[in-house]
Amino acid sequence: MSSLVPGFVAWPLTIGIAVLAVGRFLLCRATTLDRVINQLFAWGAVGMLLYRFSAMPGAAGPVYELALGCVVMTTTYLYAIGCIRRGGYDPDTLRRRQRWCGGAGLVAAAAILIAGATARADGQPVEMSLSGPGLVFVFAIGVPVAFNTAVWLRMLLREFRSTDLTSTELALGAGMTLAIGFAWVVQVLSILQLVTGWPQLGPQLPRAELVFTVCLAVNGLAPGFPLVLALVRAARLDRAGRACRRLEPLWRDLTAAVPEIVLRPVAGADPATRVFRMTVEIRDALLHLTPYLPAAAPTENRGGLEDYARRVAHAAGERRAGSAPAHESVTARLPLGGGDFDSDFRQLLDLARVWRRVRSEPPGTQRLTRTGRA
Repeated sequence: MSSLVPGFVAWPLTIGIAVLAVGRFLLCRATTLDRVINQLFAWGAVGMLLYRFSAMPGAAGPVYELALGCVVMTTTYLYAIGCIRRGGYDPDTLRRRQRWCGGAGLVAAAAILIAGATARADGQPVEMSLSGPGLVFVFAIGVPVAFNTAVWLRMLLREFRSTDLTSTELALGAGMTLAIGFAWVVQVLSILQLVTGWPQLGPQLPRAELVFTVCLAVNGLAPGFPLVLALVRAARLDRAGRACRRLEPLWRDLTAAVPEIVLRPVAGADPATRVFRMTVEIRDALLHLTPYLPAAAPTENRGGLEDYARRVAHAAGERRAGSAPAHESVTARLPLGGGDFDSDFRQLLDLARVWRRVRSEPPGTQRLTRTGRA
């Protein structure tokens, strides 16, 4: 089957949509809307891949019809997204609507397969026409696509009217709206060509692939942003993730000395939550290590941060070794001013910055003494 999308464009787009679908299945599946979007792009990736196979020389069988079925199934998820974003439905009603729409999409896909098999058996082209199989293509493709994209467009227009959108969101919404307009114009031209023979635009079903590719590429931009953000968070490259990496050596060493203060990990906690918990636990550990600090421990503005870090490292080692506390003090303070969470957080980041260097020093270079100890 011929294709209006050149391979050097179609293959990268196919791979991109497949990567988007796999990435979102792995990283973006927290909500019902996420899962519906993931299923949409999974069907889209399969459809684009089938189109690539159908365009290969010697391709036979129902590959092209399967691709058309994926097109119809993809649009059913546009309907589901429109229902979810509209709101006002209880979960049972929403699931029922999605099942009905998905079932209708499967029926349409089955009709496309049967029509294609019938056309090939009769020696007819797999194409929209006024023949029996051709009319099945017209209704099985045209009706679901028109209905589902209409629901999707209504949702987009409602979002434009009722939501304060950023310039990026406005640009993405405008692109989606233009993509739907493009799909409807092509559909109207196909119907005119079918009924009147004008305009002479050549085979009609290859235009369905072109519309599908354009719409999927445009609509893939918005869901791609959450995936990129999720990848950044998974790689700990965002602000909270970088803070986690900086605090982790300090947190690991101090909580190894005071393991009882570590809270049970929260599965799937976001980086901001992990940073908050690490900050609190480091502070708690410093509080527990205060009685083990050398007798000459500096107070708020004496000795400097590196000297304080050496004393904390010494105290952590003493507590891990099971030594008795040197004194009864229970006040843990950094040698800098604080008083609120943000200030404490910045101080701990400074402490973590020198911690790597201090903890790697040989014990004899720390020159720390405790009362009655060398």
